[in-house]
Parts: sequence; C-alpha cells; structure tokens
Amino acid sequence: MSHPQSKRARAAKKKRAAERRQRDPEQEVERAERRAAAKESRELAAADAVRRARRKKVTMAAAGLVLASLFGFAVWTQVRPGPELVGVVRPPDDGRGHANGVSYPSLTPTSGVHSSRAPLCGNYPTQLDLSQAVHALEHGVVVLWYDVARPELGIALAEVADGWDSHVIVSPHTSLGEPVIATAWNRLKVYPEVVPEVAEFVDTYRRRGPENVACDRI
Repeated sequence: MSHPQSKRARAAKKKRAAERRQRDPEQEVERAERRAAAKESRELAAADAVRRARRKKVTMAAAGLVLASLFGFAVWTQVRPGPELVGVVRPPDDGRGHANGVSYPSLTPTSGVHSSRAPLCGNYPTQLDLSQAVHALEHGVVVLWYDVARPELGIALAEVADGWDSHVIVSPHTSLGEPVIATAWNRLKVYPEVVPEVAEFVDTYRRRGPENVACDRI
C-alpha cells in the first residue's frame, strides 16, 4: 500500500498542474509578449554594440589616415628639393663640424668644418672670417661677397640685403677675383655686377642650410 503522504503529494501536484492549465489565456499572452520584448531588446542592444564598434573602427581608421597624411606632408616639406636657379654651382659637400684654425681650398667655401662661433648678420666693413662664414651658411644664411677694390658693389649689395630682416651677410673679400659671388650652403654663383638675380639668389637659398638658426643683425 502507498504511503498516505505520497498520495497527498501526488494529488497536490495534479491540482497545481490543473490550475496552471486553467490560467487566464491573457496572462500567457502577456508573458509571451514580455519574453518577445526582452528578446528584441537584447537583439537591439547587440546590434547597437556592433554599430558602435564599427563606427569606432571607422573613426580610428580615419584619424590614422589623417595623422599619416600630416606626417607624410611634414616629412615631404623637409626632404623635398627646393627650387634652383639656372647656373648655380653645387660644390661637393665637405661636411660639417667645429674646429679651430680651419683652412679651405676655395676662396668662398660653401661647406666644411668651421668655427664654433657663428657671426651676426648684416653688412661687414672688413672681410668676414671664412670659418665663421661657413658656420653662417650652415644656419641658412646667404653670404654675398664682393671685391674689396669696388666699394660701390658693397653699397649696392647692402641695399639688396635690406630686403630681408635676417639671414643675409654682405662682406668684402680681399682676394675674390670676381666682382660678386653669392654663396649659400653647397650653392654658389658668380655675378659680374649687382644684377637683379642676386636678390633672387637670396630669396631662393636663404634659410636652406642644414640648420635653421636665428641670425641677429649687427
């Protein structure tokens, strides 16, 4: 014979099942709607997360492209070749560095080891030390040499140099052998007079040395 408790338990279970079957259909519909709404909400949240992740990737890619473009432009502005004037000589690069008692094979050197002292910019009444002149060229200065025997050239070159507030030096030369020689870092051109192209030389090669350093005027 079955235990009475077991009979009562089975009866209670059947009663609860019957009650569940007799529940209001509207409650079942409401529960189903809630389950569907919860599922839809989860799906929408997942889709929104995917869209946010995709937008983040697109934004990061766009930002990376902009940064790469800016970096590329910056590099290009540093390494791109500058304009050149016709007839300008490009002597071999003799390097850089500081030393005392330096001598040069050229009367108007455009590179090489030089004095640690950089000269002021402006017009010099006596010949500028060649070693200091090379240091000035390294800083992007244009040095305009003229024959010391023709002081009128110095006056005309000083007028040319006044067109810029810095990075131009005018100096006489005691052994030039030419009326005017314009020099920049690894650039040189001889002129028979102070012709308009001298100003163009300054405008083209000024501030194109390997270093861009301020040059106060005398």
